[in-house]
Amino acid sequence: MDISTVKDVSIIVGGAIAFITLWQGLFQYTRQRHAARATQFIEMRRRFLEDKTFQELLRMIHDQCKDIASTPIQDRRNLVGFLEEIALMVNSSLIRPEVAHYMFGYYVLLVDDCVPFWDGLDRDGEYWAVFRSFAQRMRTMSVHKSVQGGTIKI
Repeated sequence: MDISTVKDVSIIVGGAIAFITLWQGLFQYTRQRHAARATQFIEMRRRFLEDKTFQELLRMIHDQCKDIASTPIQDRRNLVGFLEEIALMVNSSLIRPEVAHYMFGYYVLLVDDCVPFWDGLDRDGEYWAVFRSFAQRMRTMSVHKSVQGGTIKI
């Protein structure tokens, strides 16, 4: 083998190693990104379900309790604000819409449909536009899911 052939083979082997290293790095980056999103999502879900105030409000909404209008308005704002955080994460592509629908869609629709919940809150005002849009999206997805079924990836 002459020096020119050795040089060409070395360039090819070096390029292959560089390509494999780049591919491995991208693969690991993608896996870490998915793991970070899953961890963040699980933490939000835990925060949502373990908050005593949210639990009580959701129980009252589910039971269609008219007394929910007498609960502190700040507690109700916090609940809607949390659901808006989920909407913002979906809008920012941090959470897939299907995952948000599966984990939070039911609660979004409960809150959206509970008329006494909105006493003292301007449901149709500009400050709840993100929530209203998210609720509409969840409602549309509920209709499609009941017709199509499907799997969900985080």
